[in-house]
Amino acid sequence: MTATPPYPVVSAGGVVVRHTADRTELLVVERTKDIEPKWKPVLCQLPKGAISHGETLEETALREVLEETGYTAKIVAKAGTASWSYVRAGTQYEETVHYFLMSLQSAIPQEHDQEFEQVCWLEFPAAQNALSYPEERRLIHQIAHRANPPR
Repeated sequence: MTATPPYPVVSAGGVVVRHTADRTELLVVERTKDIEPKWKPVLCQLPKGAISHGETLEETALREVLEETGYTAKIVAKAGTASWSYVRAGTQYEETVHYFLMSLQSAIPQEHDQEFEQVCWLEFPAAQNALSYPEERRLIHQIAHRANPPR
C-alpha cells in the first residue's frame, strides 16, 4: 500500500505594522477555542488564509487581514514565505504561506469575522516571542534584522 502524497495548500497573509511616537507594533490575532493542545492556552498568529478561486496572493493577503482583523491595509513589500505540514481528519497537508509587509489604511477597525477572539497590537520585534508558529517567529526575526526594518 502506498502512502497518499500530502495535499498542497497555498495561503497568503499580512505582516501589518503601525508606528506610534515611541514604538512600532505588529498586528496579531489570537484564539483560545478549537486549537490543538500544543498551542494552548492561546494560539497567536499573523492574519492569513487560503486563496479563493481567482484571487492573487496579494488580494488574498489583503482580504484575510480585513476579514480577520477589521483593518484595511496596503501592501508595502513582499515579506517572505513560511511552510509547514499538518494532519487534519487523516489527511496530510503541506502549506506555504506568502506574507506581505503592510501598512494601515484605516486607523479604526471595522467589524471582523469571529475566527479569532482577539485582535492585538504587540510591540515589534518583541511580538515574535508571542507568535505560536516558529515559522512566523523566524519571519518576524528576519524582518527585524533586515537593512531597512520597519521603524
